[in-house]
Order: sequence, then C-alpha cells, then structure tokens
Amino acid sequence: MSSIRSYLLSRLLGGTALVLAAAGAGVYFFVTRSIEAQFDANLLDRVQGFASITFQVGERVELEFSDELMPEYAREELPAYFQVRYGPDLAAGKGELLECSKSLRGGDLVLPVTPAFEPLSWSAPLPDGRPGRYVTQLVEVHHVYPEEGPDRPQAATLSIVVARGREELLAAERRVLASGAALTLALMGLIALVAWMAVKRGLEPANRLAAALDAIQVERLPPGLDLGPLPSELAPVAQKTDALMRRVDTALERERRTTADIAHELRTPISEMLAASEVALLDERDVDGARGALKMVRDVSWRMGRSVSTLLELTRLEMGEEAGERERVDLHAVVLEALRSLAALERQRGLRVENRLDGAGTVEGERDVLLIVVSNLLSNALYYSPRGGTVECRLERPEGGWRLVVENGAPDLRPEELGVLSQPFWRKDRARTDGNRTGLGLALSRALAEKKGMELRFELEGGIFRALLGSESNGQGDTVSDTVSPRGW
Repeated sequence: MSSIRSYLLSRLLGGTALVLAAAGAGVYFFVTRSIEAQFDANLLDRVQGFASITFQVGERVELEFSDELMPEYAREELPAYFQVRYGPDLAAGKGELLECSKSLRGGDLVLPVTPAFEPLSWSAPLPDGRPGRYVTQLVEVHHVYPEEGPDRPQAATLSIVVARGREELLAAERRVLASGAALTLALMGLIALVAWMAVKRGLEPANRLAAALDAIQVERLPPGLDLGPLPSELAPVAQKTDALMRRVDTALERERRTTADIAHELRTPISEMLAASEVALLDERDVDGARGALKMVRDVSWRMGRSVSTLLELTRLEMGEEAGERERVDLHAVVLEALRSLAALERQRGLRVENRLDGAGTVEGERDVLLIVVSNLLSNALYYSPRGGTVECRLERPEGGWRLVVENGAPDLRPEELGVLSQPFWRKDRARTDGNRTGLGLALSRALAEKKGMELRFELEGGIFRALLGSESNGQGDTVSDTVSPRGW
C-alpha cells in the first residue's frame, strides 16, 4: 500500500461505481420493460379499436375502416400494419381475410405463435425490414344484428394482428440509457468530491501527527505530542510515540550523565598523572622521587584501564552477545575464589566473612559470569560495610531454583537509594570514596544477570543490605530467564 489516501479513494470510488452500475442496470431494465409494456398496451388498444369497428349481420362480417381516420397504416414512410381474419380455422393460423392495411401491399403478416383470446406480444422484423413489435388476439364481434331474439346469429371470432415499428421504443430506451449514464457520471463526480473531502478531513490528524514527528529534534525532545483530540485509531499511535520519546529521552539523559561521569572519573586520575609527571621532571637527580612518580602513574593507569574495560564490557552486553555454554558450577568454590582475591580488603577493614554455603552450592550457569558477579557483590559488601562488621554469604533453595544472598550492614543507606545502586558511576558519597571505586561493579553485575537469565535484586531491612542473585527453574533442571526486578524494588 503506497498511500492510505489513494487506497481509500480507489476503494470508495470503485465500490461506488460498482453499486451505481448495478443500480443503473436495474433501473434501465425496469424502465425499458415499463416502456415496452406501455408500447404493447398501445398496440392492444389498437386491437380493441379494430374490434370495436367490426359488426356482423347474419353471417356477414364487416369492418368499418377508413384510411383517412388511420393514415399510419397507409403512409409510405414508417407505416404501421394490421391484419384481420375470421373463420373456423383461426386456431390453425388461417382464416378468411377480412381487412388489412395498405402498407402490406397484398402481403401477409406471418404469425410465429398460435392466436389465443389472451393477447400475445413479440418482437420481429416488419415486412419492410424495420425492427417491429407485434400484438395478436382472438376477439368476438361486439356488434351482432339482430342483437336479441331466436334469430340472433352466433358472434364470429376475429384474429387481429397489429404491428408497429420499434423506432420510438428504441429511441425511448436510448434516452433512458443516456439519462442514466449522465446521472451516474454526475453522481460519481459528486461522490468523488465528497469522498476526497472526507478522506482529506479523516487523514488530517495523521498529517498533524506526521508534522509533529517531523518537527521533533532529538537534542531537545518535547515532553509529549500536543496534538489535541485524536481519533481512536491514532490515539494509541500517539501514546506509544509519547512513551517511546520518554524512553529515548531517558536513554539520552542516561548517556549524557554517563558521559559526564566518565569525564569526571577520568579527569582526576589524569590530573594525578600530570602532577606526578611534573614532580618527577622537576629534579632529574631525584631517582627515588621519579620512581615514586612512576609508581603513581602505574597505579592510576591501572585504575583507568579497569574503568575502561568495565565500560567496554557493559557496552558489549548492551549490544548483545551469544550465550555461553551452561554447566554445573560449584558456587561454593566460586565464592571461595572471590573471597581469596578480596582477602586484603577484608583484613584492611577488619571484617568477618561468614561463608555458609558449606560446600553444597552446585548450580547451573556459566562459571566465568558467576565469578564476575559474585566478586562484585562481595567487593561491594566488604567495602561499604562498617569497619569491624560482618558479611554473610549463604545459598537458599527456593522451589525450582536457587538464590545466593550476600548480606552486610548498611546504616547509611536509604530505601530510596536502592533504585540507583546499579547505575553506572553512582556512589553514596563521591567526596568520601577513594579512586579505587569506579561505581561500575553493580552496573556490570546487573547487566550480566539480565543477559544470562538470572535475577539480581536488592533489599534493605533494619539497616541490613542484601544482594540476592538467583535463577528459577522450570522443574526439569533447565534455567528459565526471569526479568530483573525494577530498580527500586
């Protein structure tokens, strides 16, 4: 369909043309049959007219016909014809000729039907070759003398045939056809105008919607499409468009915020590297100072590289990737490996980690993914727990699935902040955090959980923060993807 306008107009006008053609054909048939019936009625009146001027005296039958009174039966051009017979053989199409029109010039009107007391009509060529219309009927003589008494003779039966040319009938039918065609064309023109105006008016909201969409600038998305009242067919389109613009605006705002956060995160380490480099260059003989500066540059570069790698991993996940190979994973071993890598942080903050998996943590999944997510959750718990606190790690087995719970104290965290924990670069207090925390760990963990069909959600109850990572099963051991709970749940 190239155009809704052309589609509607073509279907409307095509359907209207078919309806008008059918109606015109019906009207033409009805009118022409009516005209033909009137034509036959006129011929039948002529038959009765000839019967009315016929009389009988005894056995003799006479017809008082005058060419002066009925000149159409004697004229040279476009004459009419009649023929009257009587006698006992009329039913066989014979009988004695009583009278006929001069236009026959001694000829005879051949009847293709057997005359009867009911009038019969048909079309056939006239003796001069013109198309004609015939009517025949058997009638009894009306005027019989003497009319009463025992000597009254039996009325004779007449076979009367009248024929006329169909020129007037054909002309009337052509007038009806021409009038019907002209009326149909006029109606088609009027309907086409009305249909065009109706389609134009009906598509005006769609044109307004298209103009509004065309005027949208991605850099400054409007809060919504102000189009006024819309028909029920377009209202869902406008609503979905508004929702799409809000999602795009949210995504753009998130991208802008992420870009600003990246710039903020990289500005500090870059400044540190520049400062360290300038210090090292001030005194070329200070070898120890230069080595310290290089060590600082190395540490800062390592942090910057880790941030960039995490951002690239998030981007790769958002663009989509093929699913890895699933296997039976010992989650207890994964937790132990993650804790070994975080042992220094555990000692530094004086925390106690309670690992309650007890070697019974076999689940189905991708080991590398689970190691990344579990490491980020434990790192977050160890870093933000109050000094000297406790971090608990346990495995729960809800019906048909599993759930790893990482629990730690979080007295400063508020419930409304749960919804932003996994946003890139978000930190509780930027001023109190050191350069080792990028704010990307939970964002990466949530993205990985979404891609791998796991659920990652956060809870806060009585100053205790819980990170819950898990997956539900279909009852046959196969993992079923579950939508990650909305942020703030």
